[in-house]
Amino acid sequence: MIVTIHQPNFAPWTGYFDKMTKADVFVLLDTVPFTKGGFQNRVKIKGTSGPQWLTVPVHTKGRLGQLTSAVETNEATPWRENHVKTLKTLYGRCAGFEAAEALLTEVYAGGVNLADLCVDLITRVRDHYGITTKLVRSSQLRATGSSSELLAAIVAELGGDTYLSGPSGRSYLDPQVFADRGIALDYHSFQPTPYPQPHGDFVGGLSMLDHLACGADPWW
Repeated sequence: MIVTIHQPNFAPWTGYFDKMTKADVFVLLDTVPFTKGGFQNRVKIKGTSGPQWLTVPVHTKGRLGQLTSAVETNEATPWRENHVKTLKTLYGRCAGFEAAEALLTEVYAGGVNLADLCVDLITRVRDHYGITTKLVRSSQLRATGSSSELLAAIVAELGGDTYLSGPSGRSYLDPQVFADRGIALDYHSFQPTPYPQPHGDFVGGLSMLDHLACGADPWW
């Protein structure tokens, strides 16, 4: 059984979901510290002049080291409405915009917990594309530790025999930790397949919202 693990990022790129299709279980790692300036609360979409950020504002002041599962959205501005307006401006004439708008509207009707919002969005995108991989939040598991020890413990708890890492795992994972538990290591790689986008030539690495709004076909 193949297990892969990643933080529950906001509206992640197509490679995130491609890795999901290659695993039996995808663990949403919400028990690690939130990384400010990362991809946990922002992603890039296609702007008229190139890629631009779509960001969920969150509370971080005085909350250094807070776990991903504890992060709350900052409701000082109507960011949810602004997101939908931005997407309509950029993708309103695209084939899949109505589906993307409906999905976001349902997700944005939720509460202020960032991880809950991201997991809901990831789950809905998974279902929209007919991906059958099981999703599990690490906060639902007993595994503890850090770095390779934590990842191997999660895979072992789920009964997995293979851990599918992202390509950057080659630089920080300790293969012996996995070998000691009888877990094989594999590494995912992904190259986006071009599809029609607005505002010029194809740009890879964008949010799955871009793929959805453009009405692009599944790539797997």
